[in-house]
Amino acid sequence: MTIATATPMLLHRMIDEAALRHPEHPAIRCDGETTTYEELARRANGLARVLLATGLERRARVAVLLGKNPRVPVAFYGVLAAGGVLVPIDPRSPVEQVTRILAATGATHLVSEPERRQVVQQALVACPEVSQVVGLEADDGLPFRCQPWSTVFEEAGDRPPDVPVIGLDPAYVLHTSGSTGAPKLIQHTHSSAMSFVDWAVTEYSLTREDRLSNHSSHHTCFATFDFYAAARAAATTVILTPAALMMPASLSSLLERERVTVWYSVPTALVQLSLRGQLETRALDSIRWVLFAGETFPEKHLRRIMRQLPGARFSHVYGSTETNVCTYHHLPESGELGSPLPIGRACSNARTLVVDGDLRPVPDGEVGELLVRGSTVMSGYWGEPERNRQVLVRRTSAGDLEETFFRTGDRVTVLDDGNLTFVARADLQVKVRGYRVELEEVESALLSLDPVEEAAAFAVPDGEGSSAIWAVVVAGDGAASSREEIASAVGKILPVHAVPAEIAVLESLPRTPTGKVDRNALRARLAAGKGQNGG
Repeated sequence: MTIATATPMLLHRMIDEAALRHPEHPAIRCDGETTTYEELARRANGLARVLLATGLERRARVAVLLGKNPRVPVAFYGVLAAGGVLVPIDPRSPVEQVTRILAATGATHLVSEPERRQVVQQALVACPEVSQVVGLEADDGLPFRCQPWSTVFEEAGDRPPDVPVIGLDPAYVLHTSGSTGAPKLIQHTHSSAMSFVDWAVTEYSLTREDRLSNHSSHHTCFATFDFYAAARAAATTVILTPAALMMPASLSSLLERERVTVWYSVPTALVQLSLRGQLETRALDSIRWVLFAGETFPEKHLRRIMRQLPGARFSHVYGSTETNVCTYHHLPESGELGSPLPIGRACSNARTLVVDGDLRPVPDGEVGELLVRGSTVMSGYWGEPERNRQVLVRRTSAGDLEETFFRTGDRVTVLDDGNLTFVARADLQVKVRGYRVELEEVESALLSLDPVEEAAAFAVPDGEGSSAIWAVVVAGDGAASSREEIASAVGKILPVHAVPAEIAVLESLPRTPTGKVDRNALRARLAAGKGQNGG
C-alpha cells in the first residue's frame, strides 16, 4: 500500500517514520550488505548529535565527501536532522573543485571517510572555515578537529535531536556544471524536495516492496528519487558501487540478484546495459518501471531495451537540477514512441509556459523557451543574486498577481495532443557560415547510422568569426567504419553546412557524474590531438 502524501514532512523525518513502522525492513542494500530502517535512523540521529555537539548551527552548510557506500544516507539524514544544509560533493572531484565548493558555500563542517583523507587534508588548507570533520581519526598534526565514525555509532539513538526546522528552510545545495556550462550551486528547500518526492511516490506507485537502483552519484538530482522517494515509501535503495557499474554484464547480474523493481538513470546507462549487459540471459521480470532523463534517448536503442524488458513500463521524465522533475511522459505500452519522443505534460505540482524572446506566450506548435513554475523549483543559486534575477523571472497574471517562473534555457513546442516536445538546448544551437545548426540534430543523424552506437557533436571557433562542428562517435562491436565512411554517410542526411568538419572514432565517450557526455572534456581532448598532429 502506498504511503499517503497528505501530511507535510521534512526529509529527515521520513526515515524516523519508516523505522517506527518497519524497523527491520531493508533501507539500504550495498555489496550484499543490508542496513535496516531502524539502523539507518539510529545512525543518522547519532551523526546529528555529533554535529550539534561540535557547534553546528541551524542552516549552516555541511559538506559530504563520501564514496558510494552505506555511509551516504547516514550523512544525508544526519545533516538534515541536525538542522544543517547538506552539500554533497562528487567523490571524484579534484582537490581544487572540493576547495571551490567548500569556499563558495561557506561550509563549517565536513563529513568524510578515511579513504578521502588526503583530499580532505589538501582542501582544508585553503578552507579554514571548516573547523570540524566527521569521519576521520583524530590527528594532532591536522589543522581541524576530527570525530571518527565510531563516535557516530556510539551516539546512535532512537530519538532525533529537537531542532526547529520548517519546510521552507534550505535542505541541500547541489553543484553541477552540466555538459557545457560553468559550475552552479543550486539550493533546494525541504518543501521543494518533498513536493517532488510525494509526486514520484504517487505517480510510480512506490511501496515498501520496491527496490530502487541508485545508479548516479549521490551529489546529483537523481539521488532525490533514489534515496528520498524510497524512504517516503519505506522502500529499499540498492546502491550501485563503481565496481558494480564497471561491467554492464556484472551490473545486470546484480540487478537480477537484488530483484530491483525501479530503475532511474540517463539514457546512456541504459544503452550500455542493453548493448553489453546480456539482458537476454537474465531473469529481470522484477523490473516494473524504467525511468530515464537528462538527454535524448536514441530511438533504436530505446526500442531494443523495451524489447529486452517486456514486463517494464517506461517513463521519459524531464527536468533540470533546478526544477527536480517538472514534466513526464509514460511511453505507450503499444510501443508507439512518437518522433521526437515527447517530454510530456507538467507534473501535478507544476505549470509550464512556452514563450518567445520577450517572454510572451507563443501559439501551440511554435518553438519557444520553456518556463516552469511550481513547488519543486529551487529557491535559487547559492550566492548568485544576479544569476537568480536572470533565470527566476516574474510575470504578471490575471488579477495583477506576480508569478515566478524558472527559465530552463530549453527550446520546446506543444504538440497537437498537448504534450511538450524538446527541440534543443538554447546553448547547443550554433551558427556555421551563417546557418543555424542544432547540435542535437547532428547527433541524431550520426546515431541513425547502423555502425554508430554513440555520438556527440560540439562547436569550435573556426577563426573567422563563425564555428565549425566537430563530432565523436563510438562504433559498435566489430564495426570497421572509418571517419571518411561515416562522414560520407551522414552527408547524405544532413545539409552541407551541418556535416561535421572533423569526426573522431573513439572506444568510449567521457562522462559527467550523471552519465551525460562531457562535451568540455571531449573538446579539450580533440583539440589536444589536433595540436599534436599539427592540425
